[in-house]
Amino acid sequence: MPTARARDRRGGRAVDEAVPESAAGKRAQIADLRRQQILDAAEACFRQRGFHNASMAEIAKSFGMSAGHIYNYFKSKEEIIAGIVQRDVDEFLARAGELHRERDMQRALLDRVDDGVADKLNPSKAARQFEVMAEAGRNPQVLQMVQAADAQVRSVLREMFRQTHPDGHSGRDLDGKVAVLMALFDGLMLRGLRNPDLNRAQVTRVLRSVIAQMMR
Repeated sequence: MPTARARDRRGGRAVDEAVPESAAGKRAQIADLRRQQILDAAEACFRQRGFHNASMAEIAKSFGMSAGHIYNYFKSKEEIIAGIVQRDVDEFLARAGELHRERDMQRALLDRVDDGVADKLNPSKAARQFEVMAEAGRNPQVLQMVQAADAQVRSVLREMFRQTHPDGHSGRDLDGKVAVLMALFDGLMLRGLRNPDLNRAQVTRVLRSVIAQMMR
């Protein structure tokens, strides 16, 4: 249970006392949970039916919610895609935050290459990513979301490259390095779908070597 600092009426000193969580806080938590559940249901529908064939009513039904109720959380399918894209960015930022706390960021980056490979070779995630990108090619609103998310990720990766070489040596061709790094990982999604027998250990080993060379 959350605690708050309160004044002891007898002595005037600050003490910790348990206080019930506010009703507004509980409602916010429930609303966030519902949003995440809707995003999960929408991802499954988009993978199975495609963006245009998956209606808001169908997404709501797969989640056990009324068609009208879902609009309390998302006004359109574009808003749902925005939520999916932002959730991916938030996950990336969380992992980046962990790396920033490492003493040897270069080593930490290389140690986590296998996690990145596993993530990109997840066929469910790849199918959803391709569905979003396909819609971005048709829908300027979705394209703007994707481009904004990409810019945010690029900014974080540039800073990571800089921090691997505090003397500034990594600044040479920095944007090119970031673009190649992102292309390598994004390309793995396509390779994984085209070749499901891809040797993950070999790919991880080669990719780790390439990234190490880029950070020199």
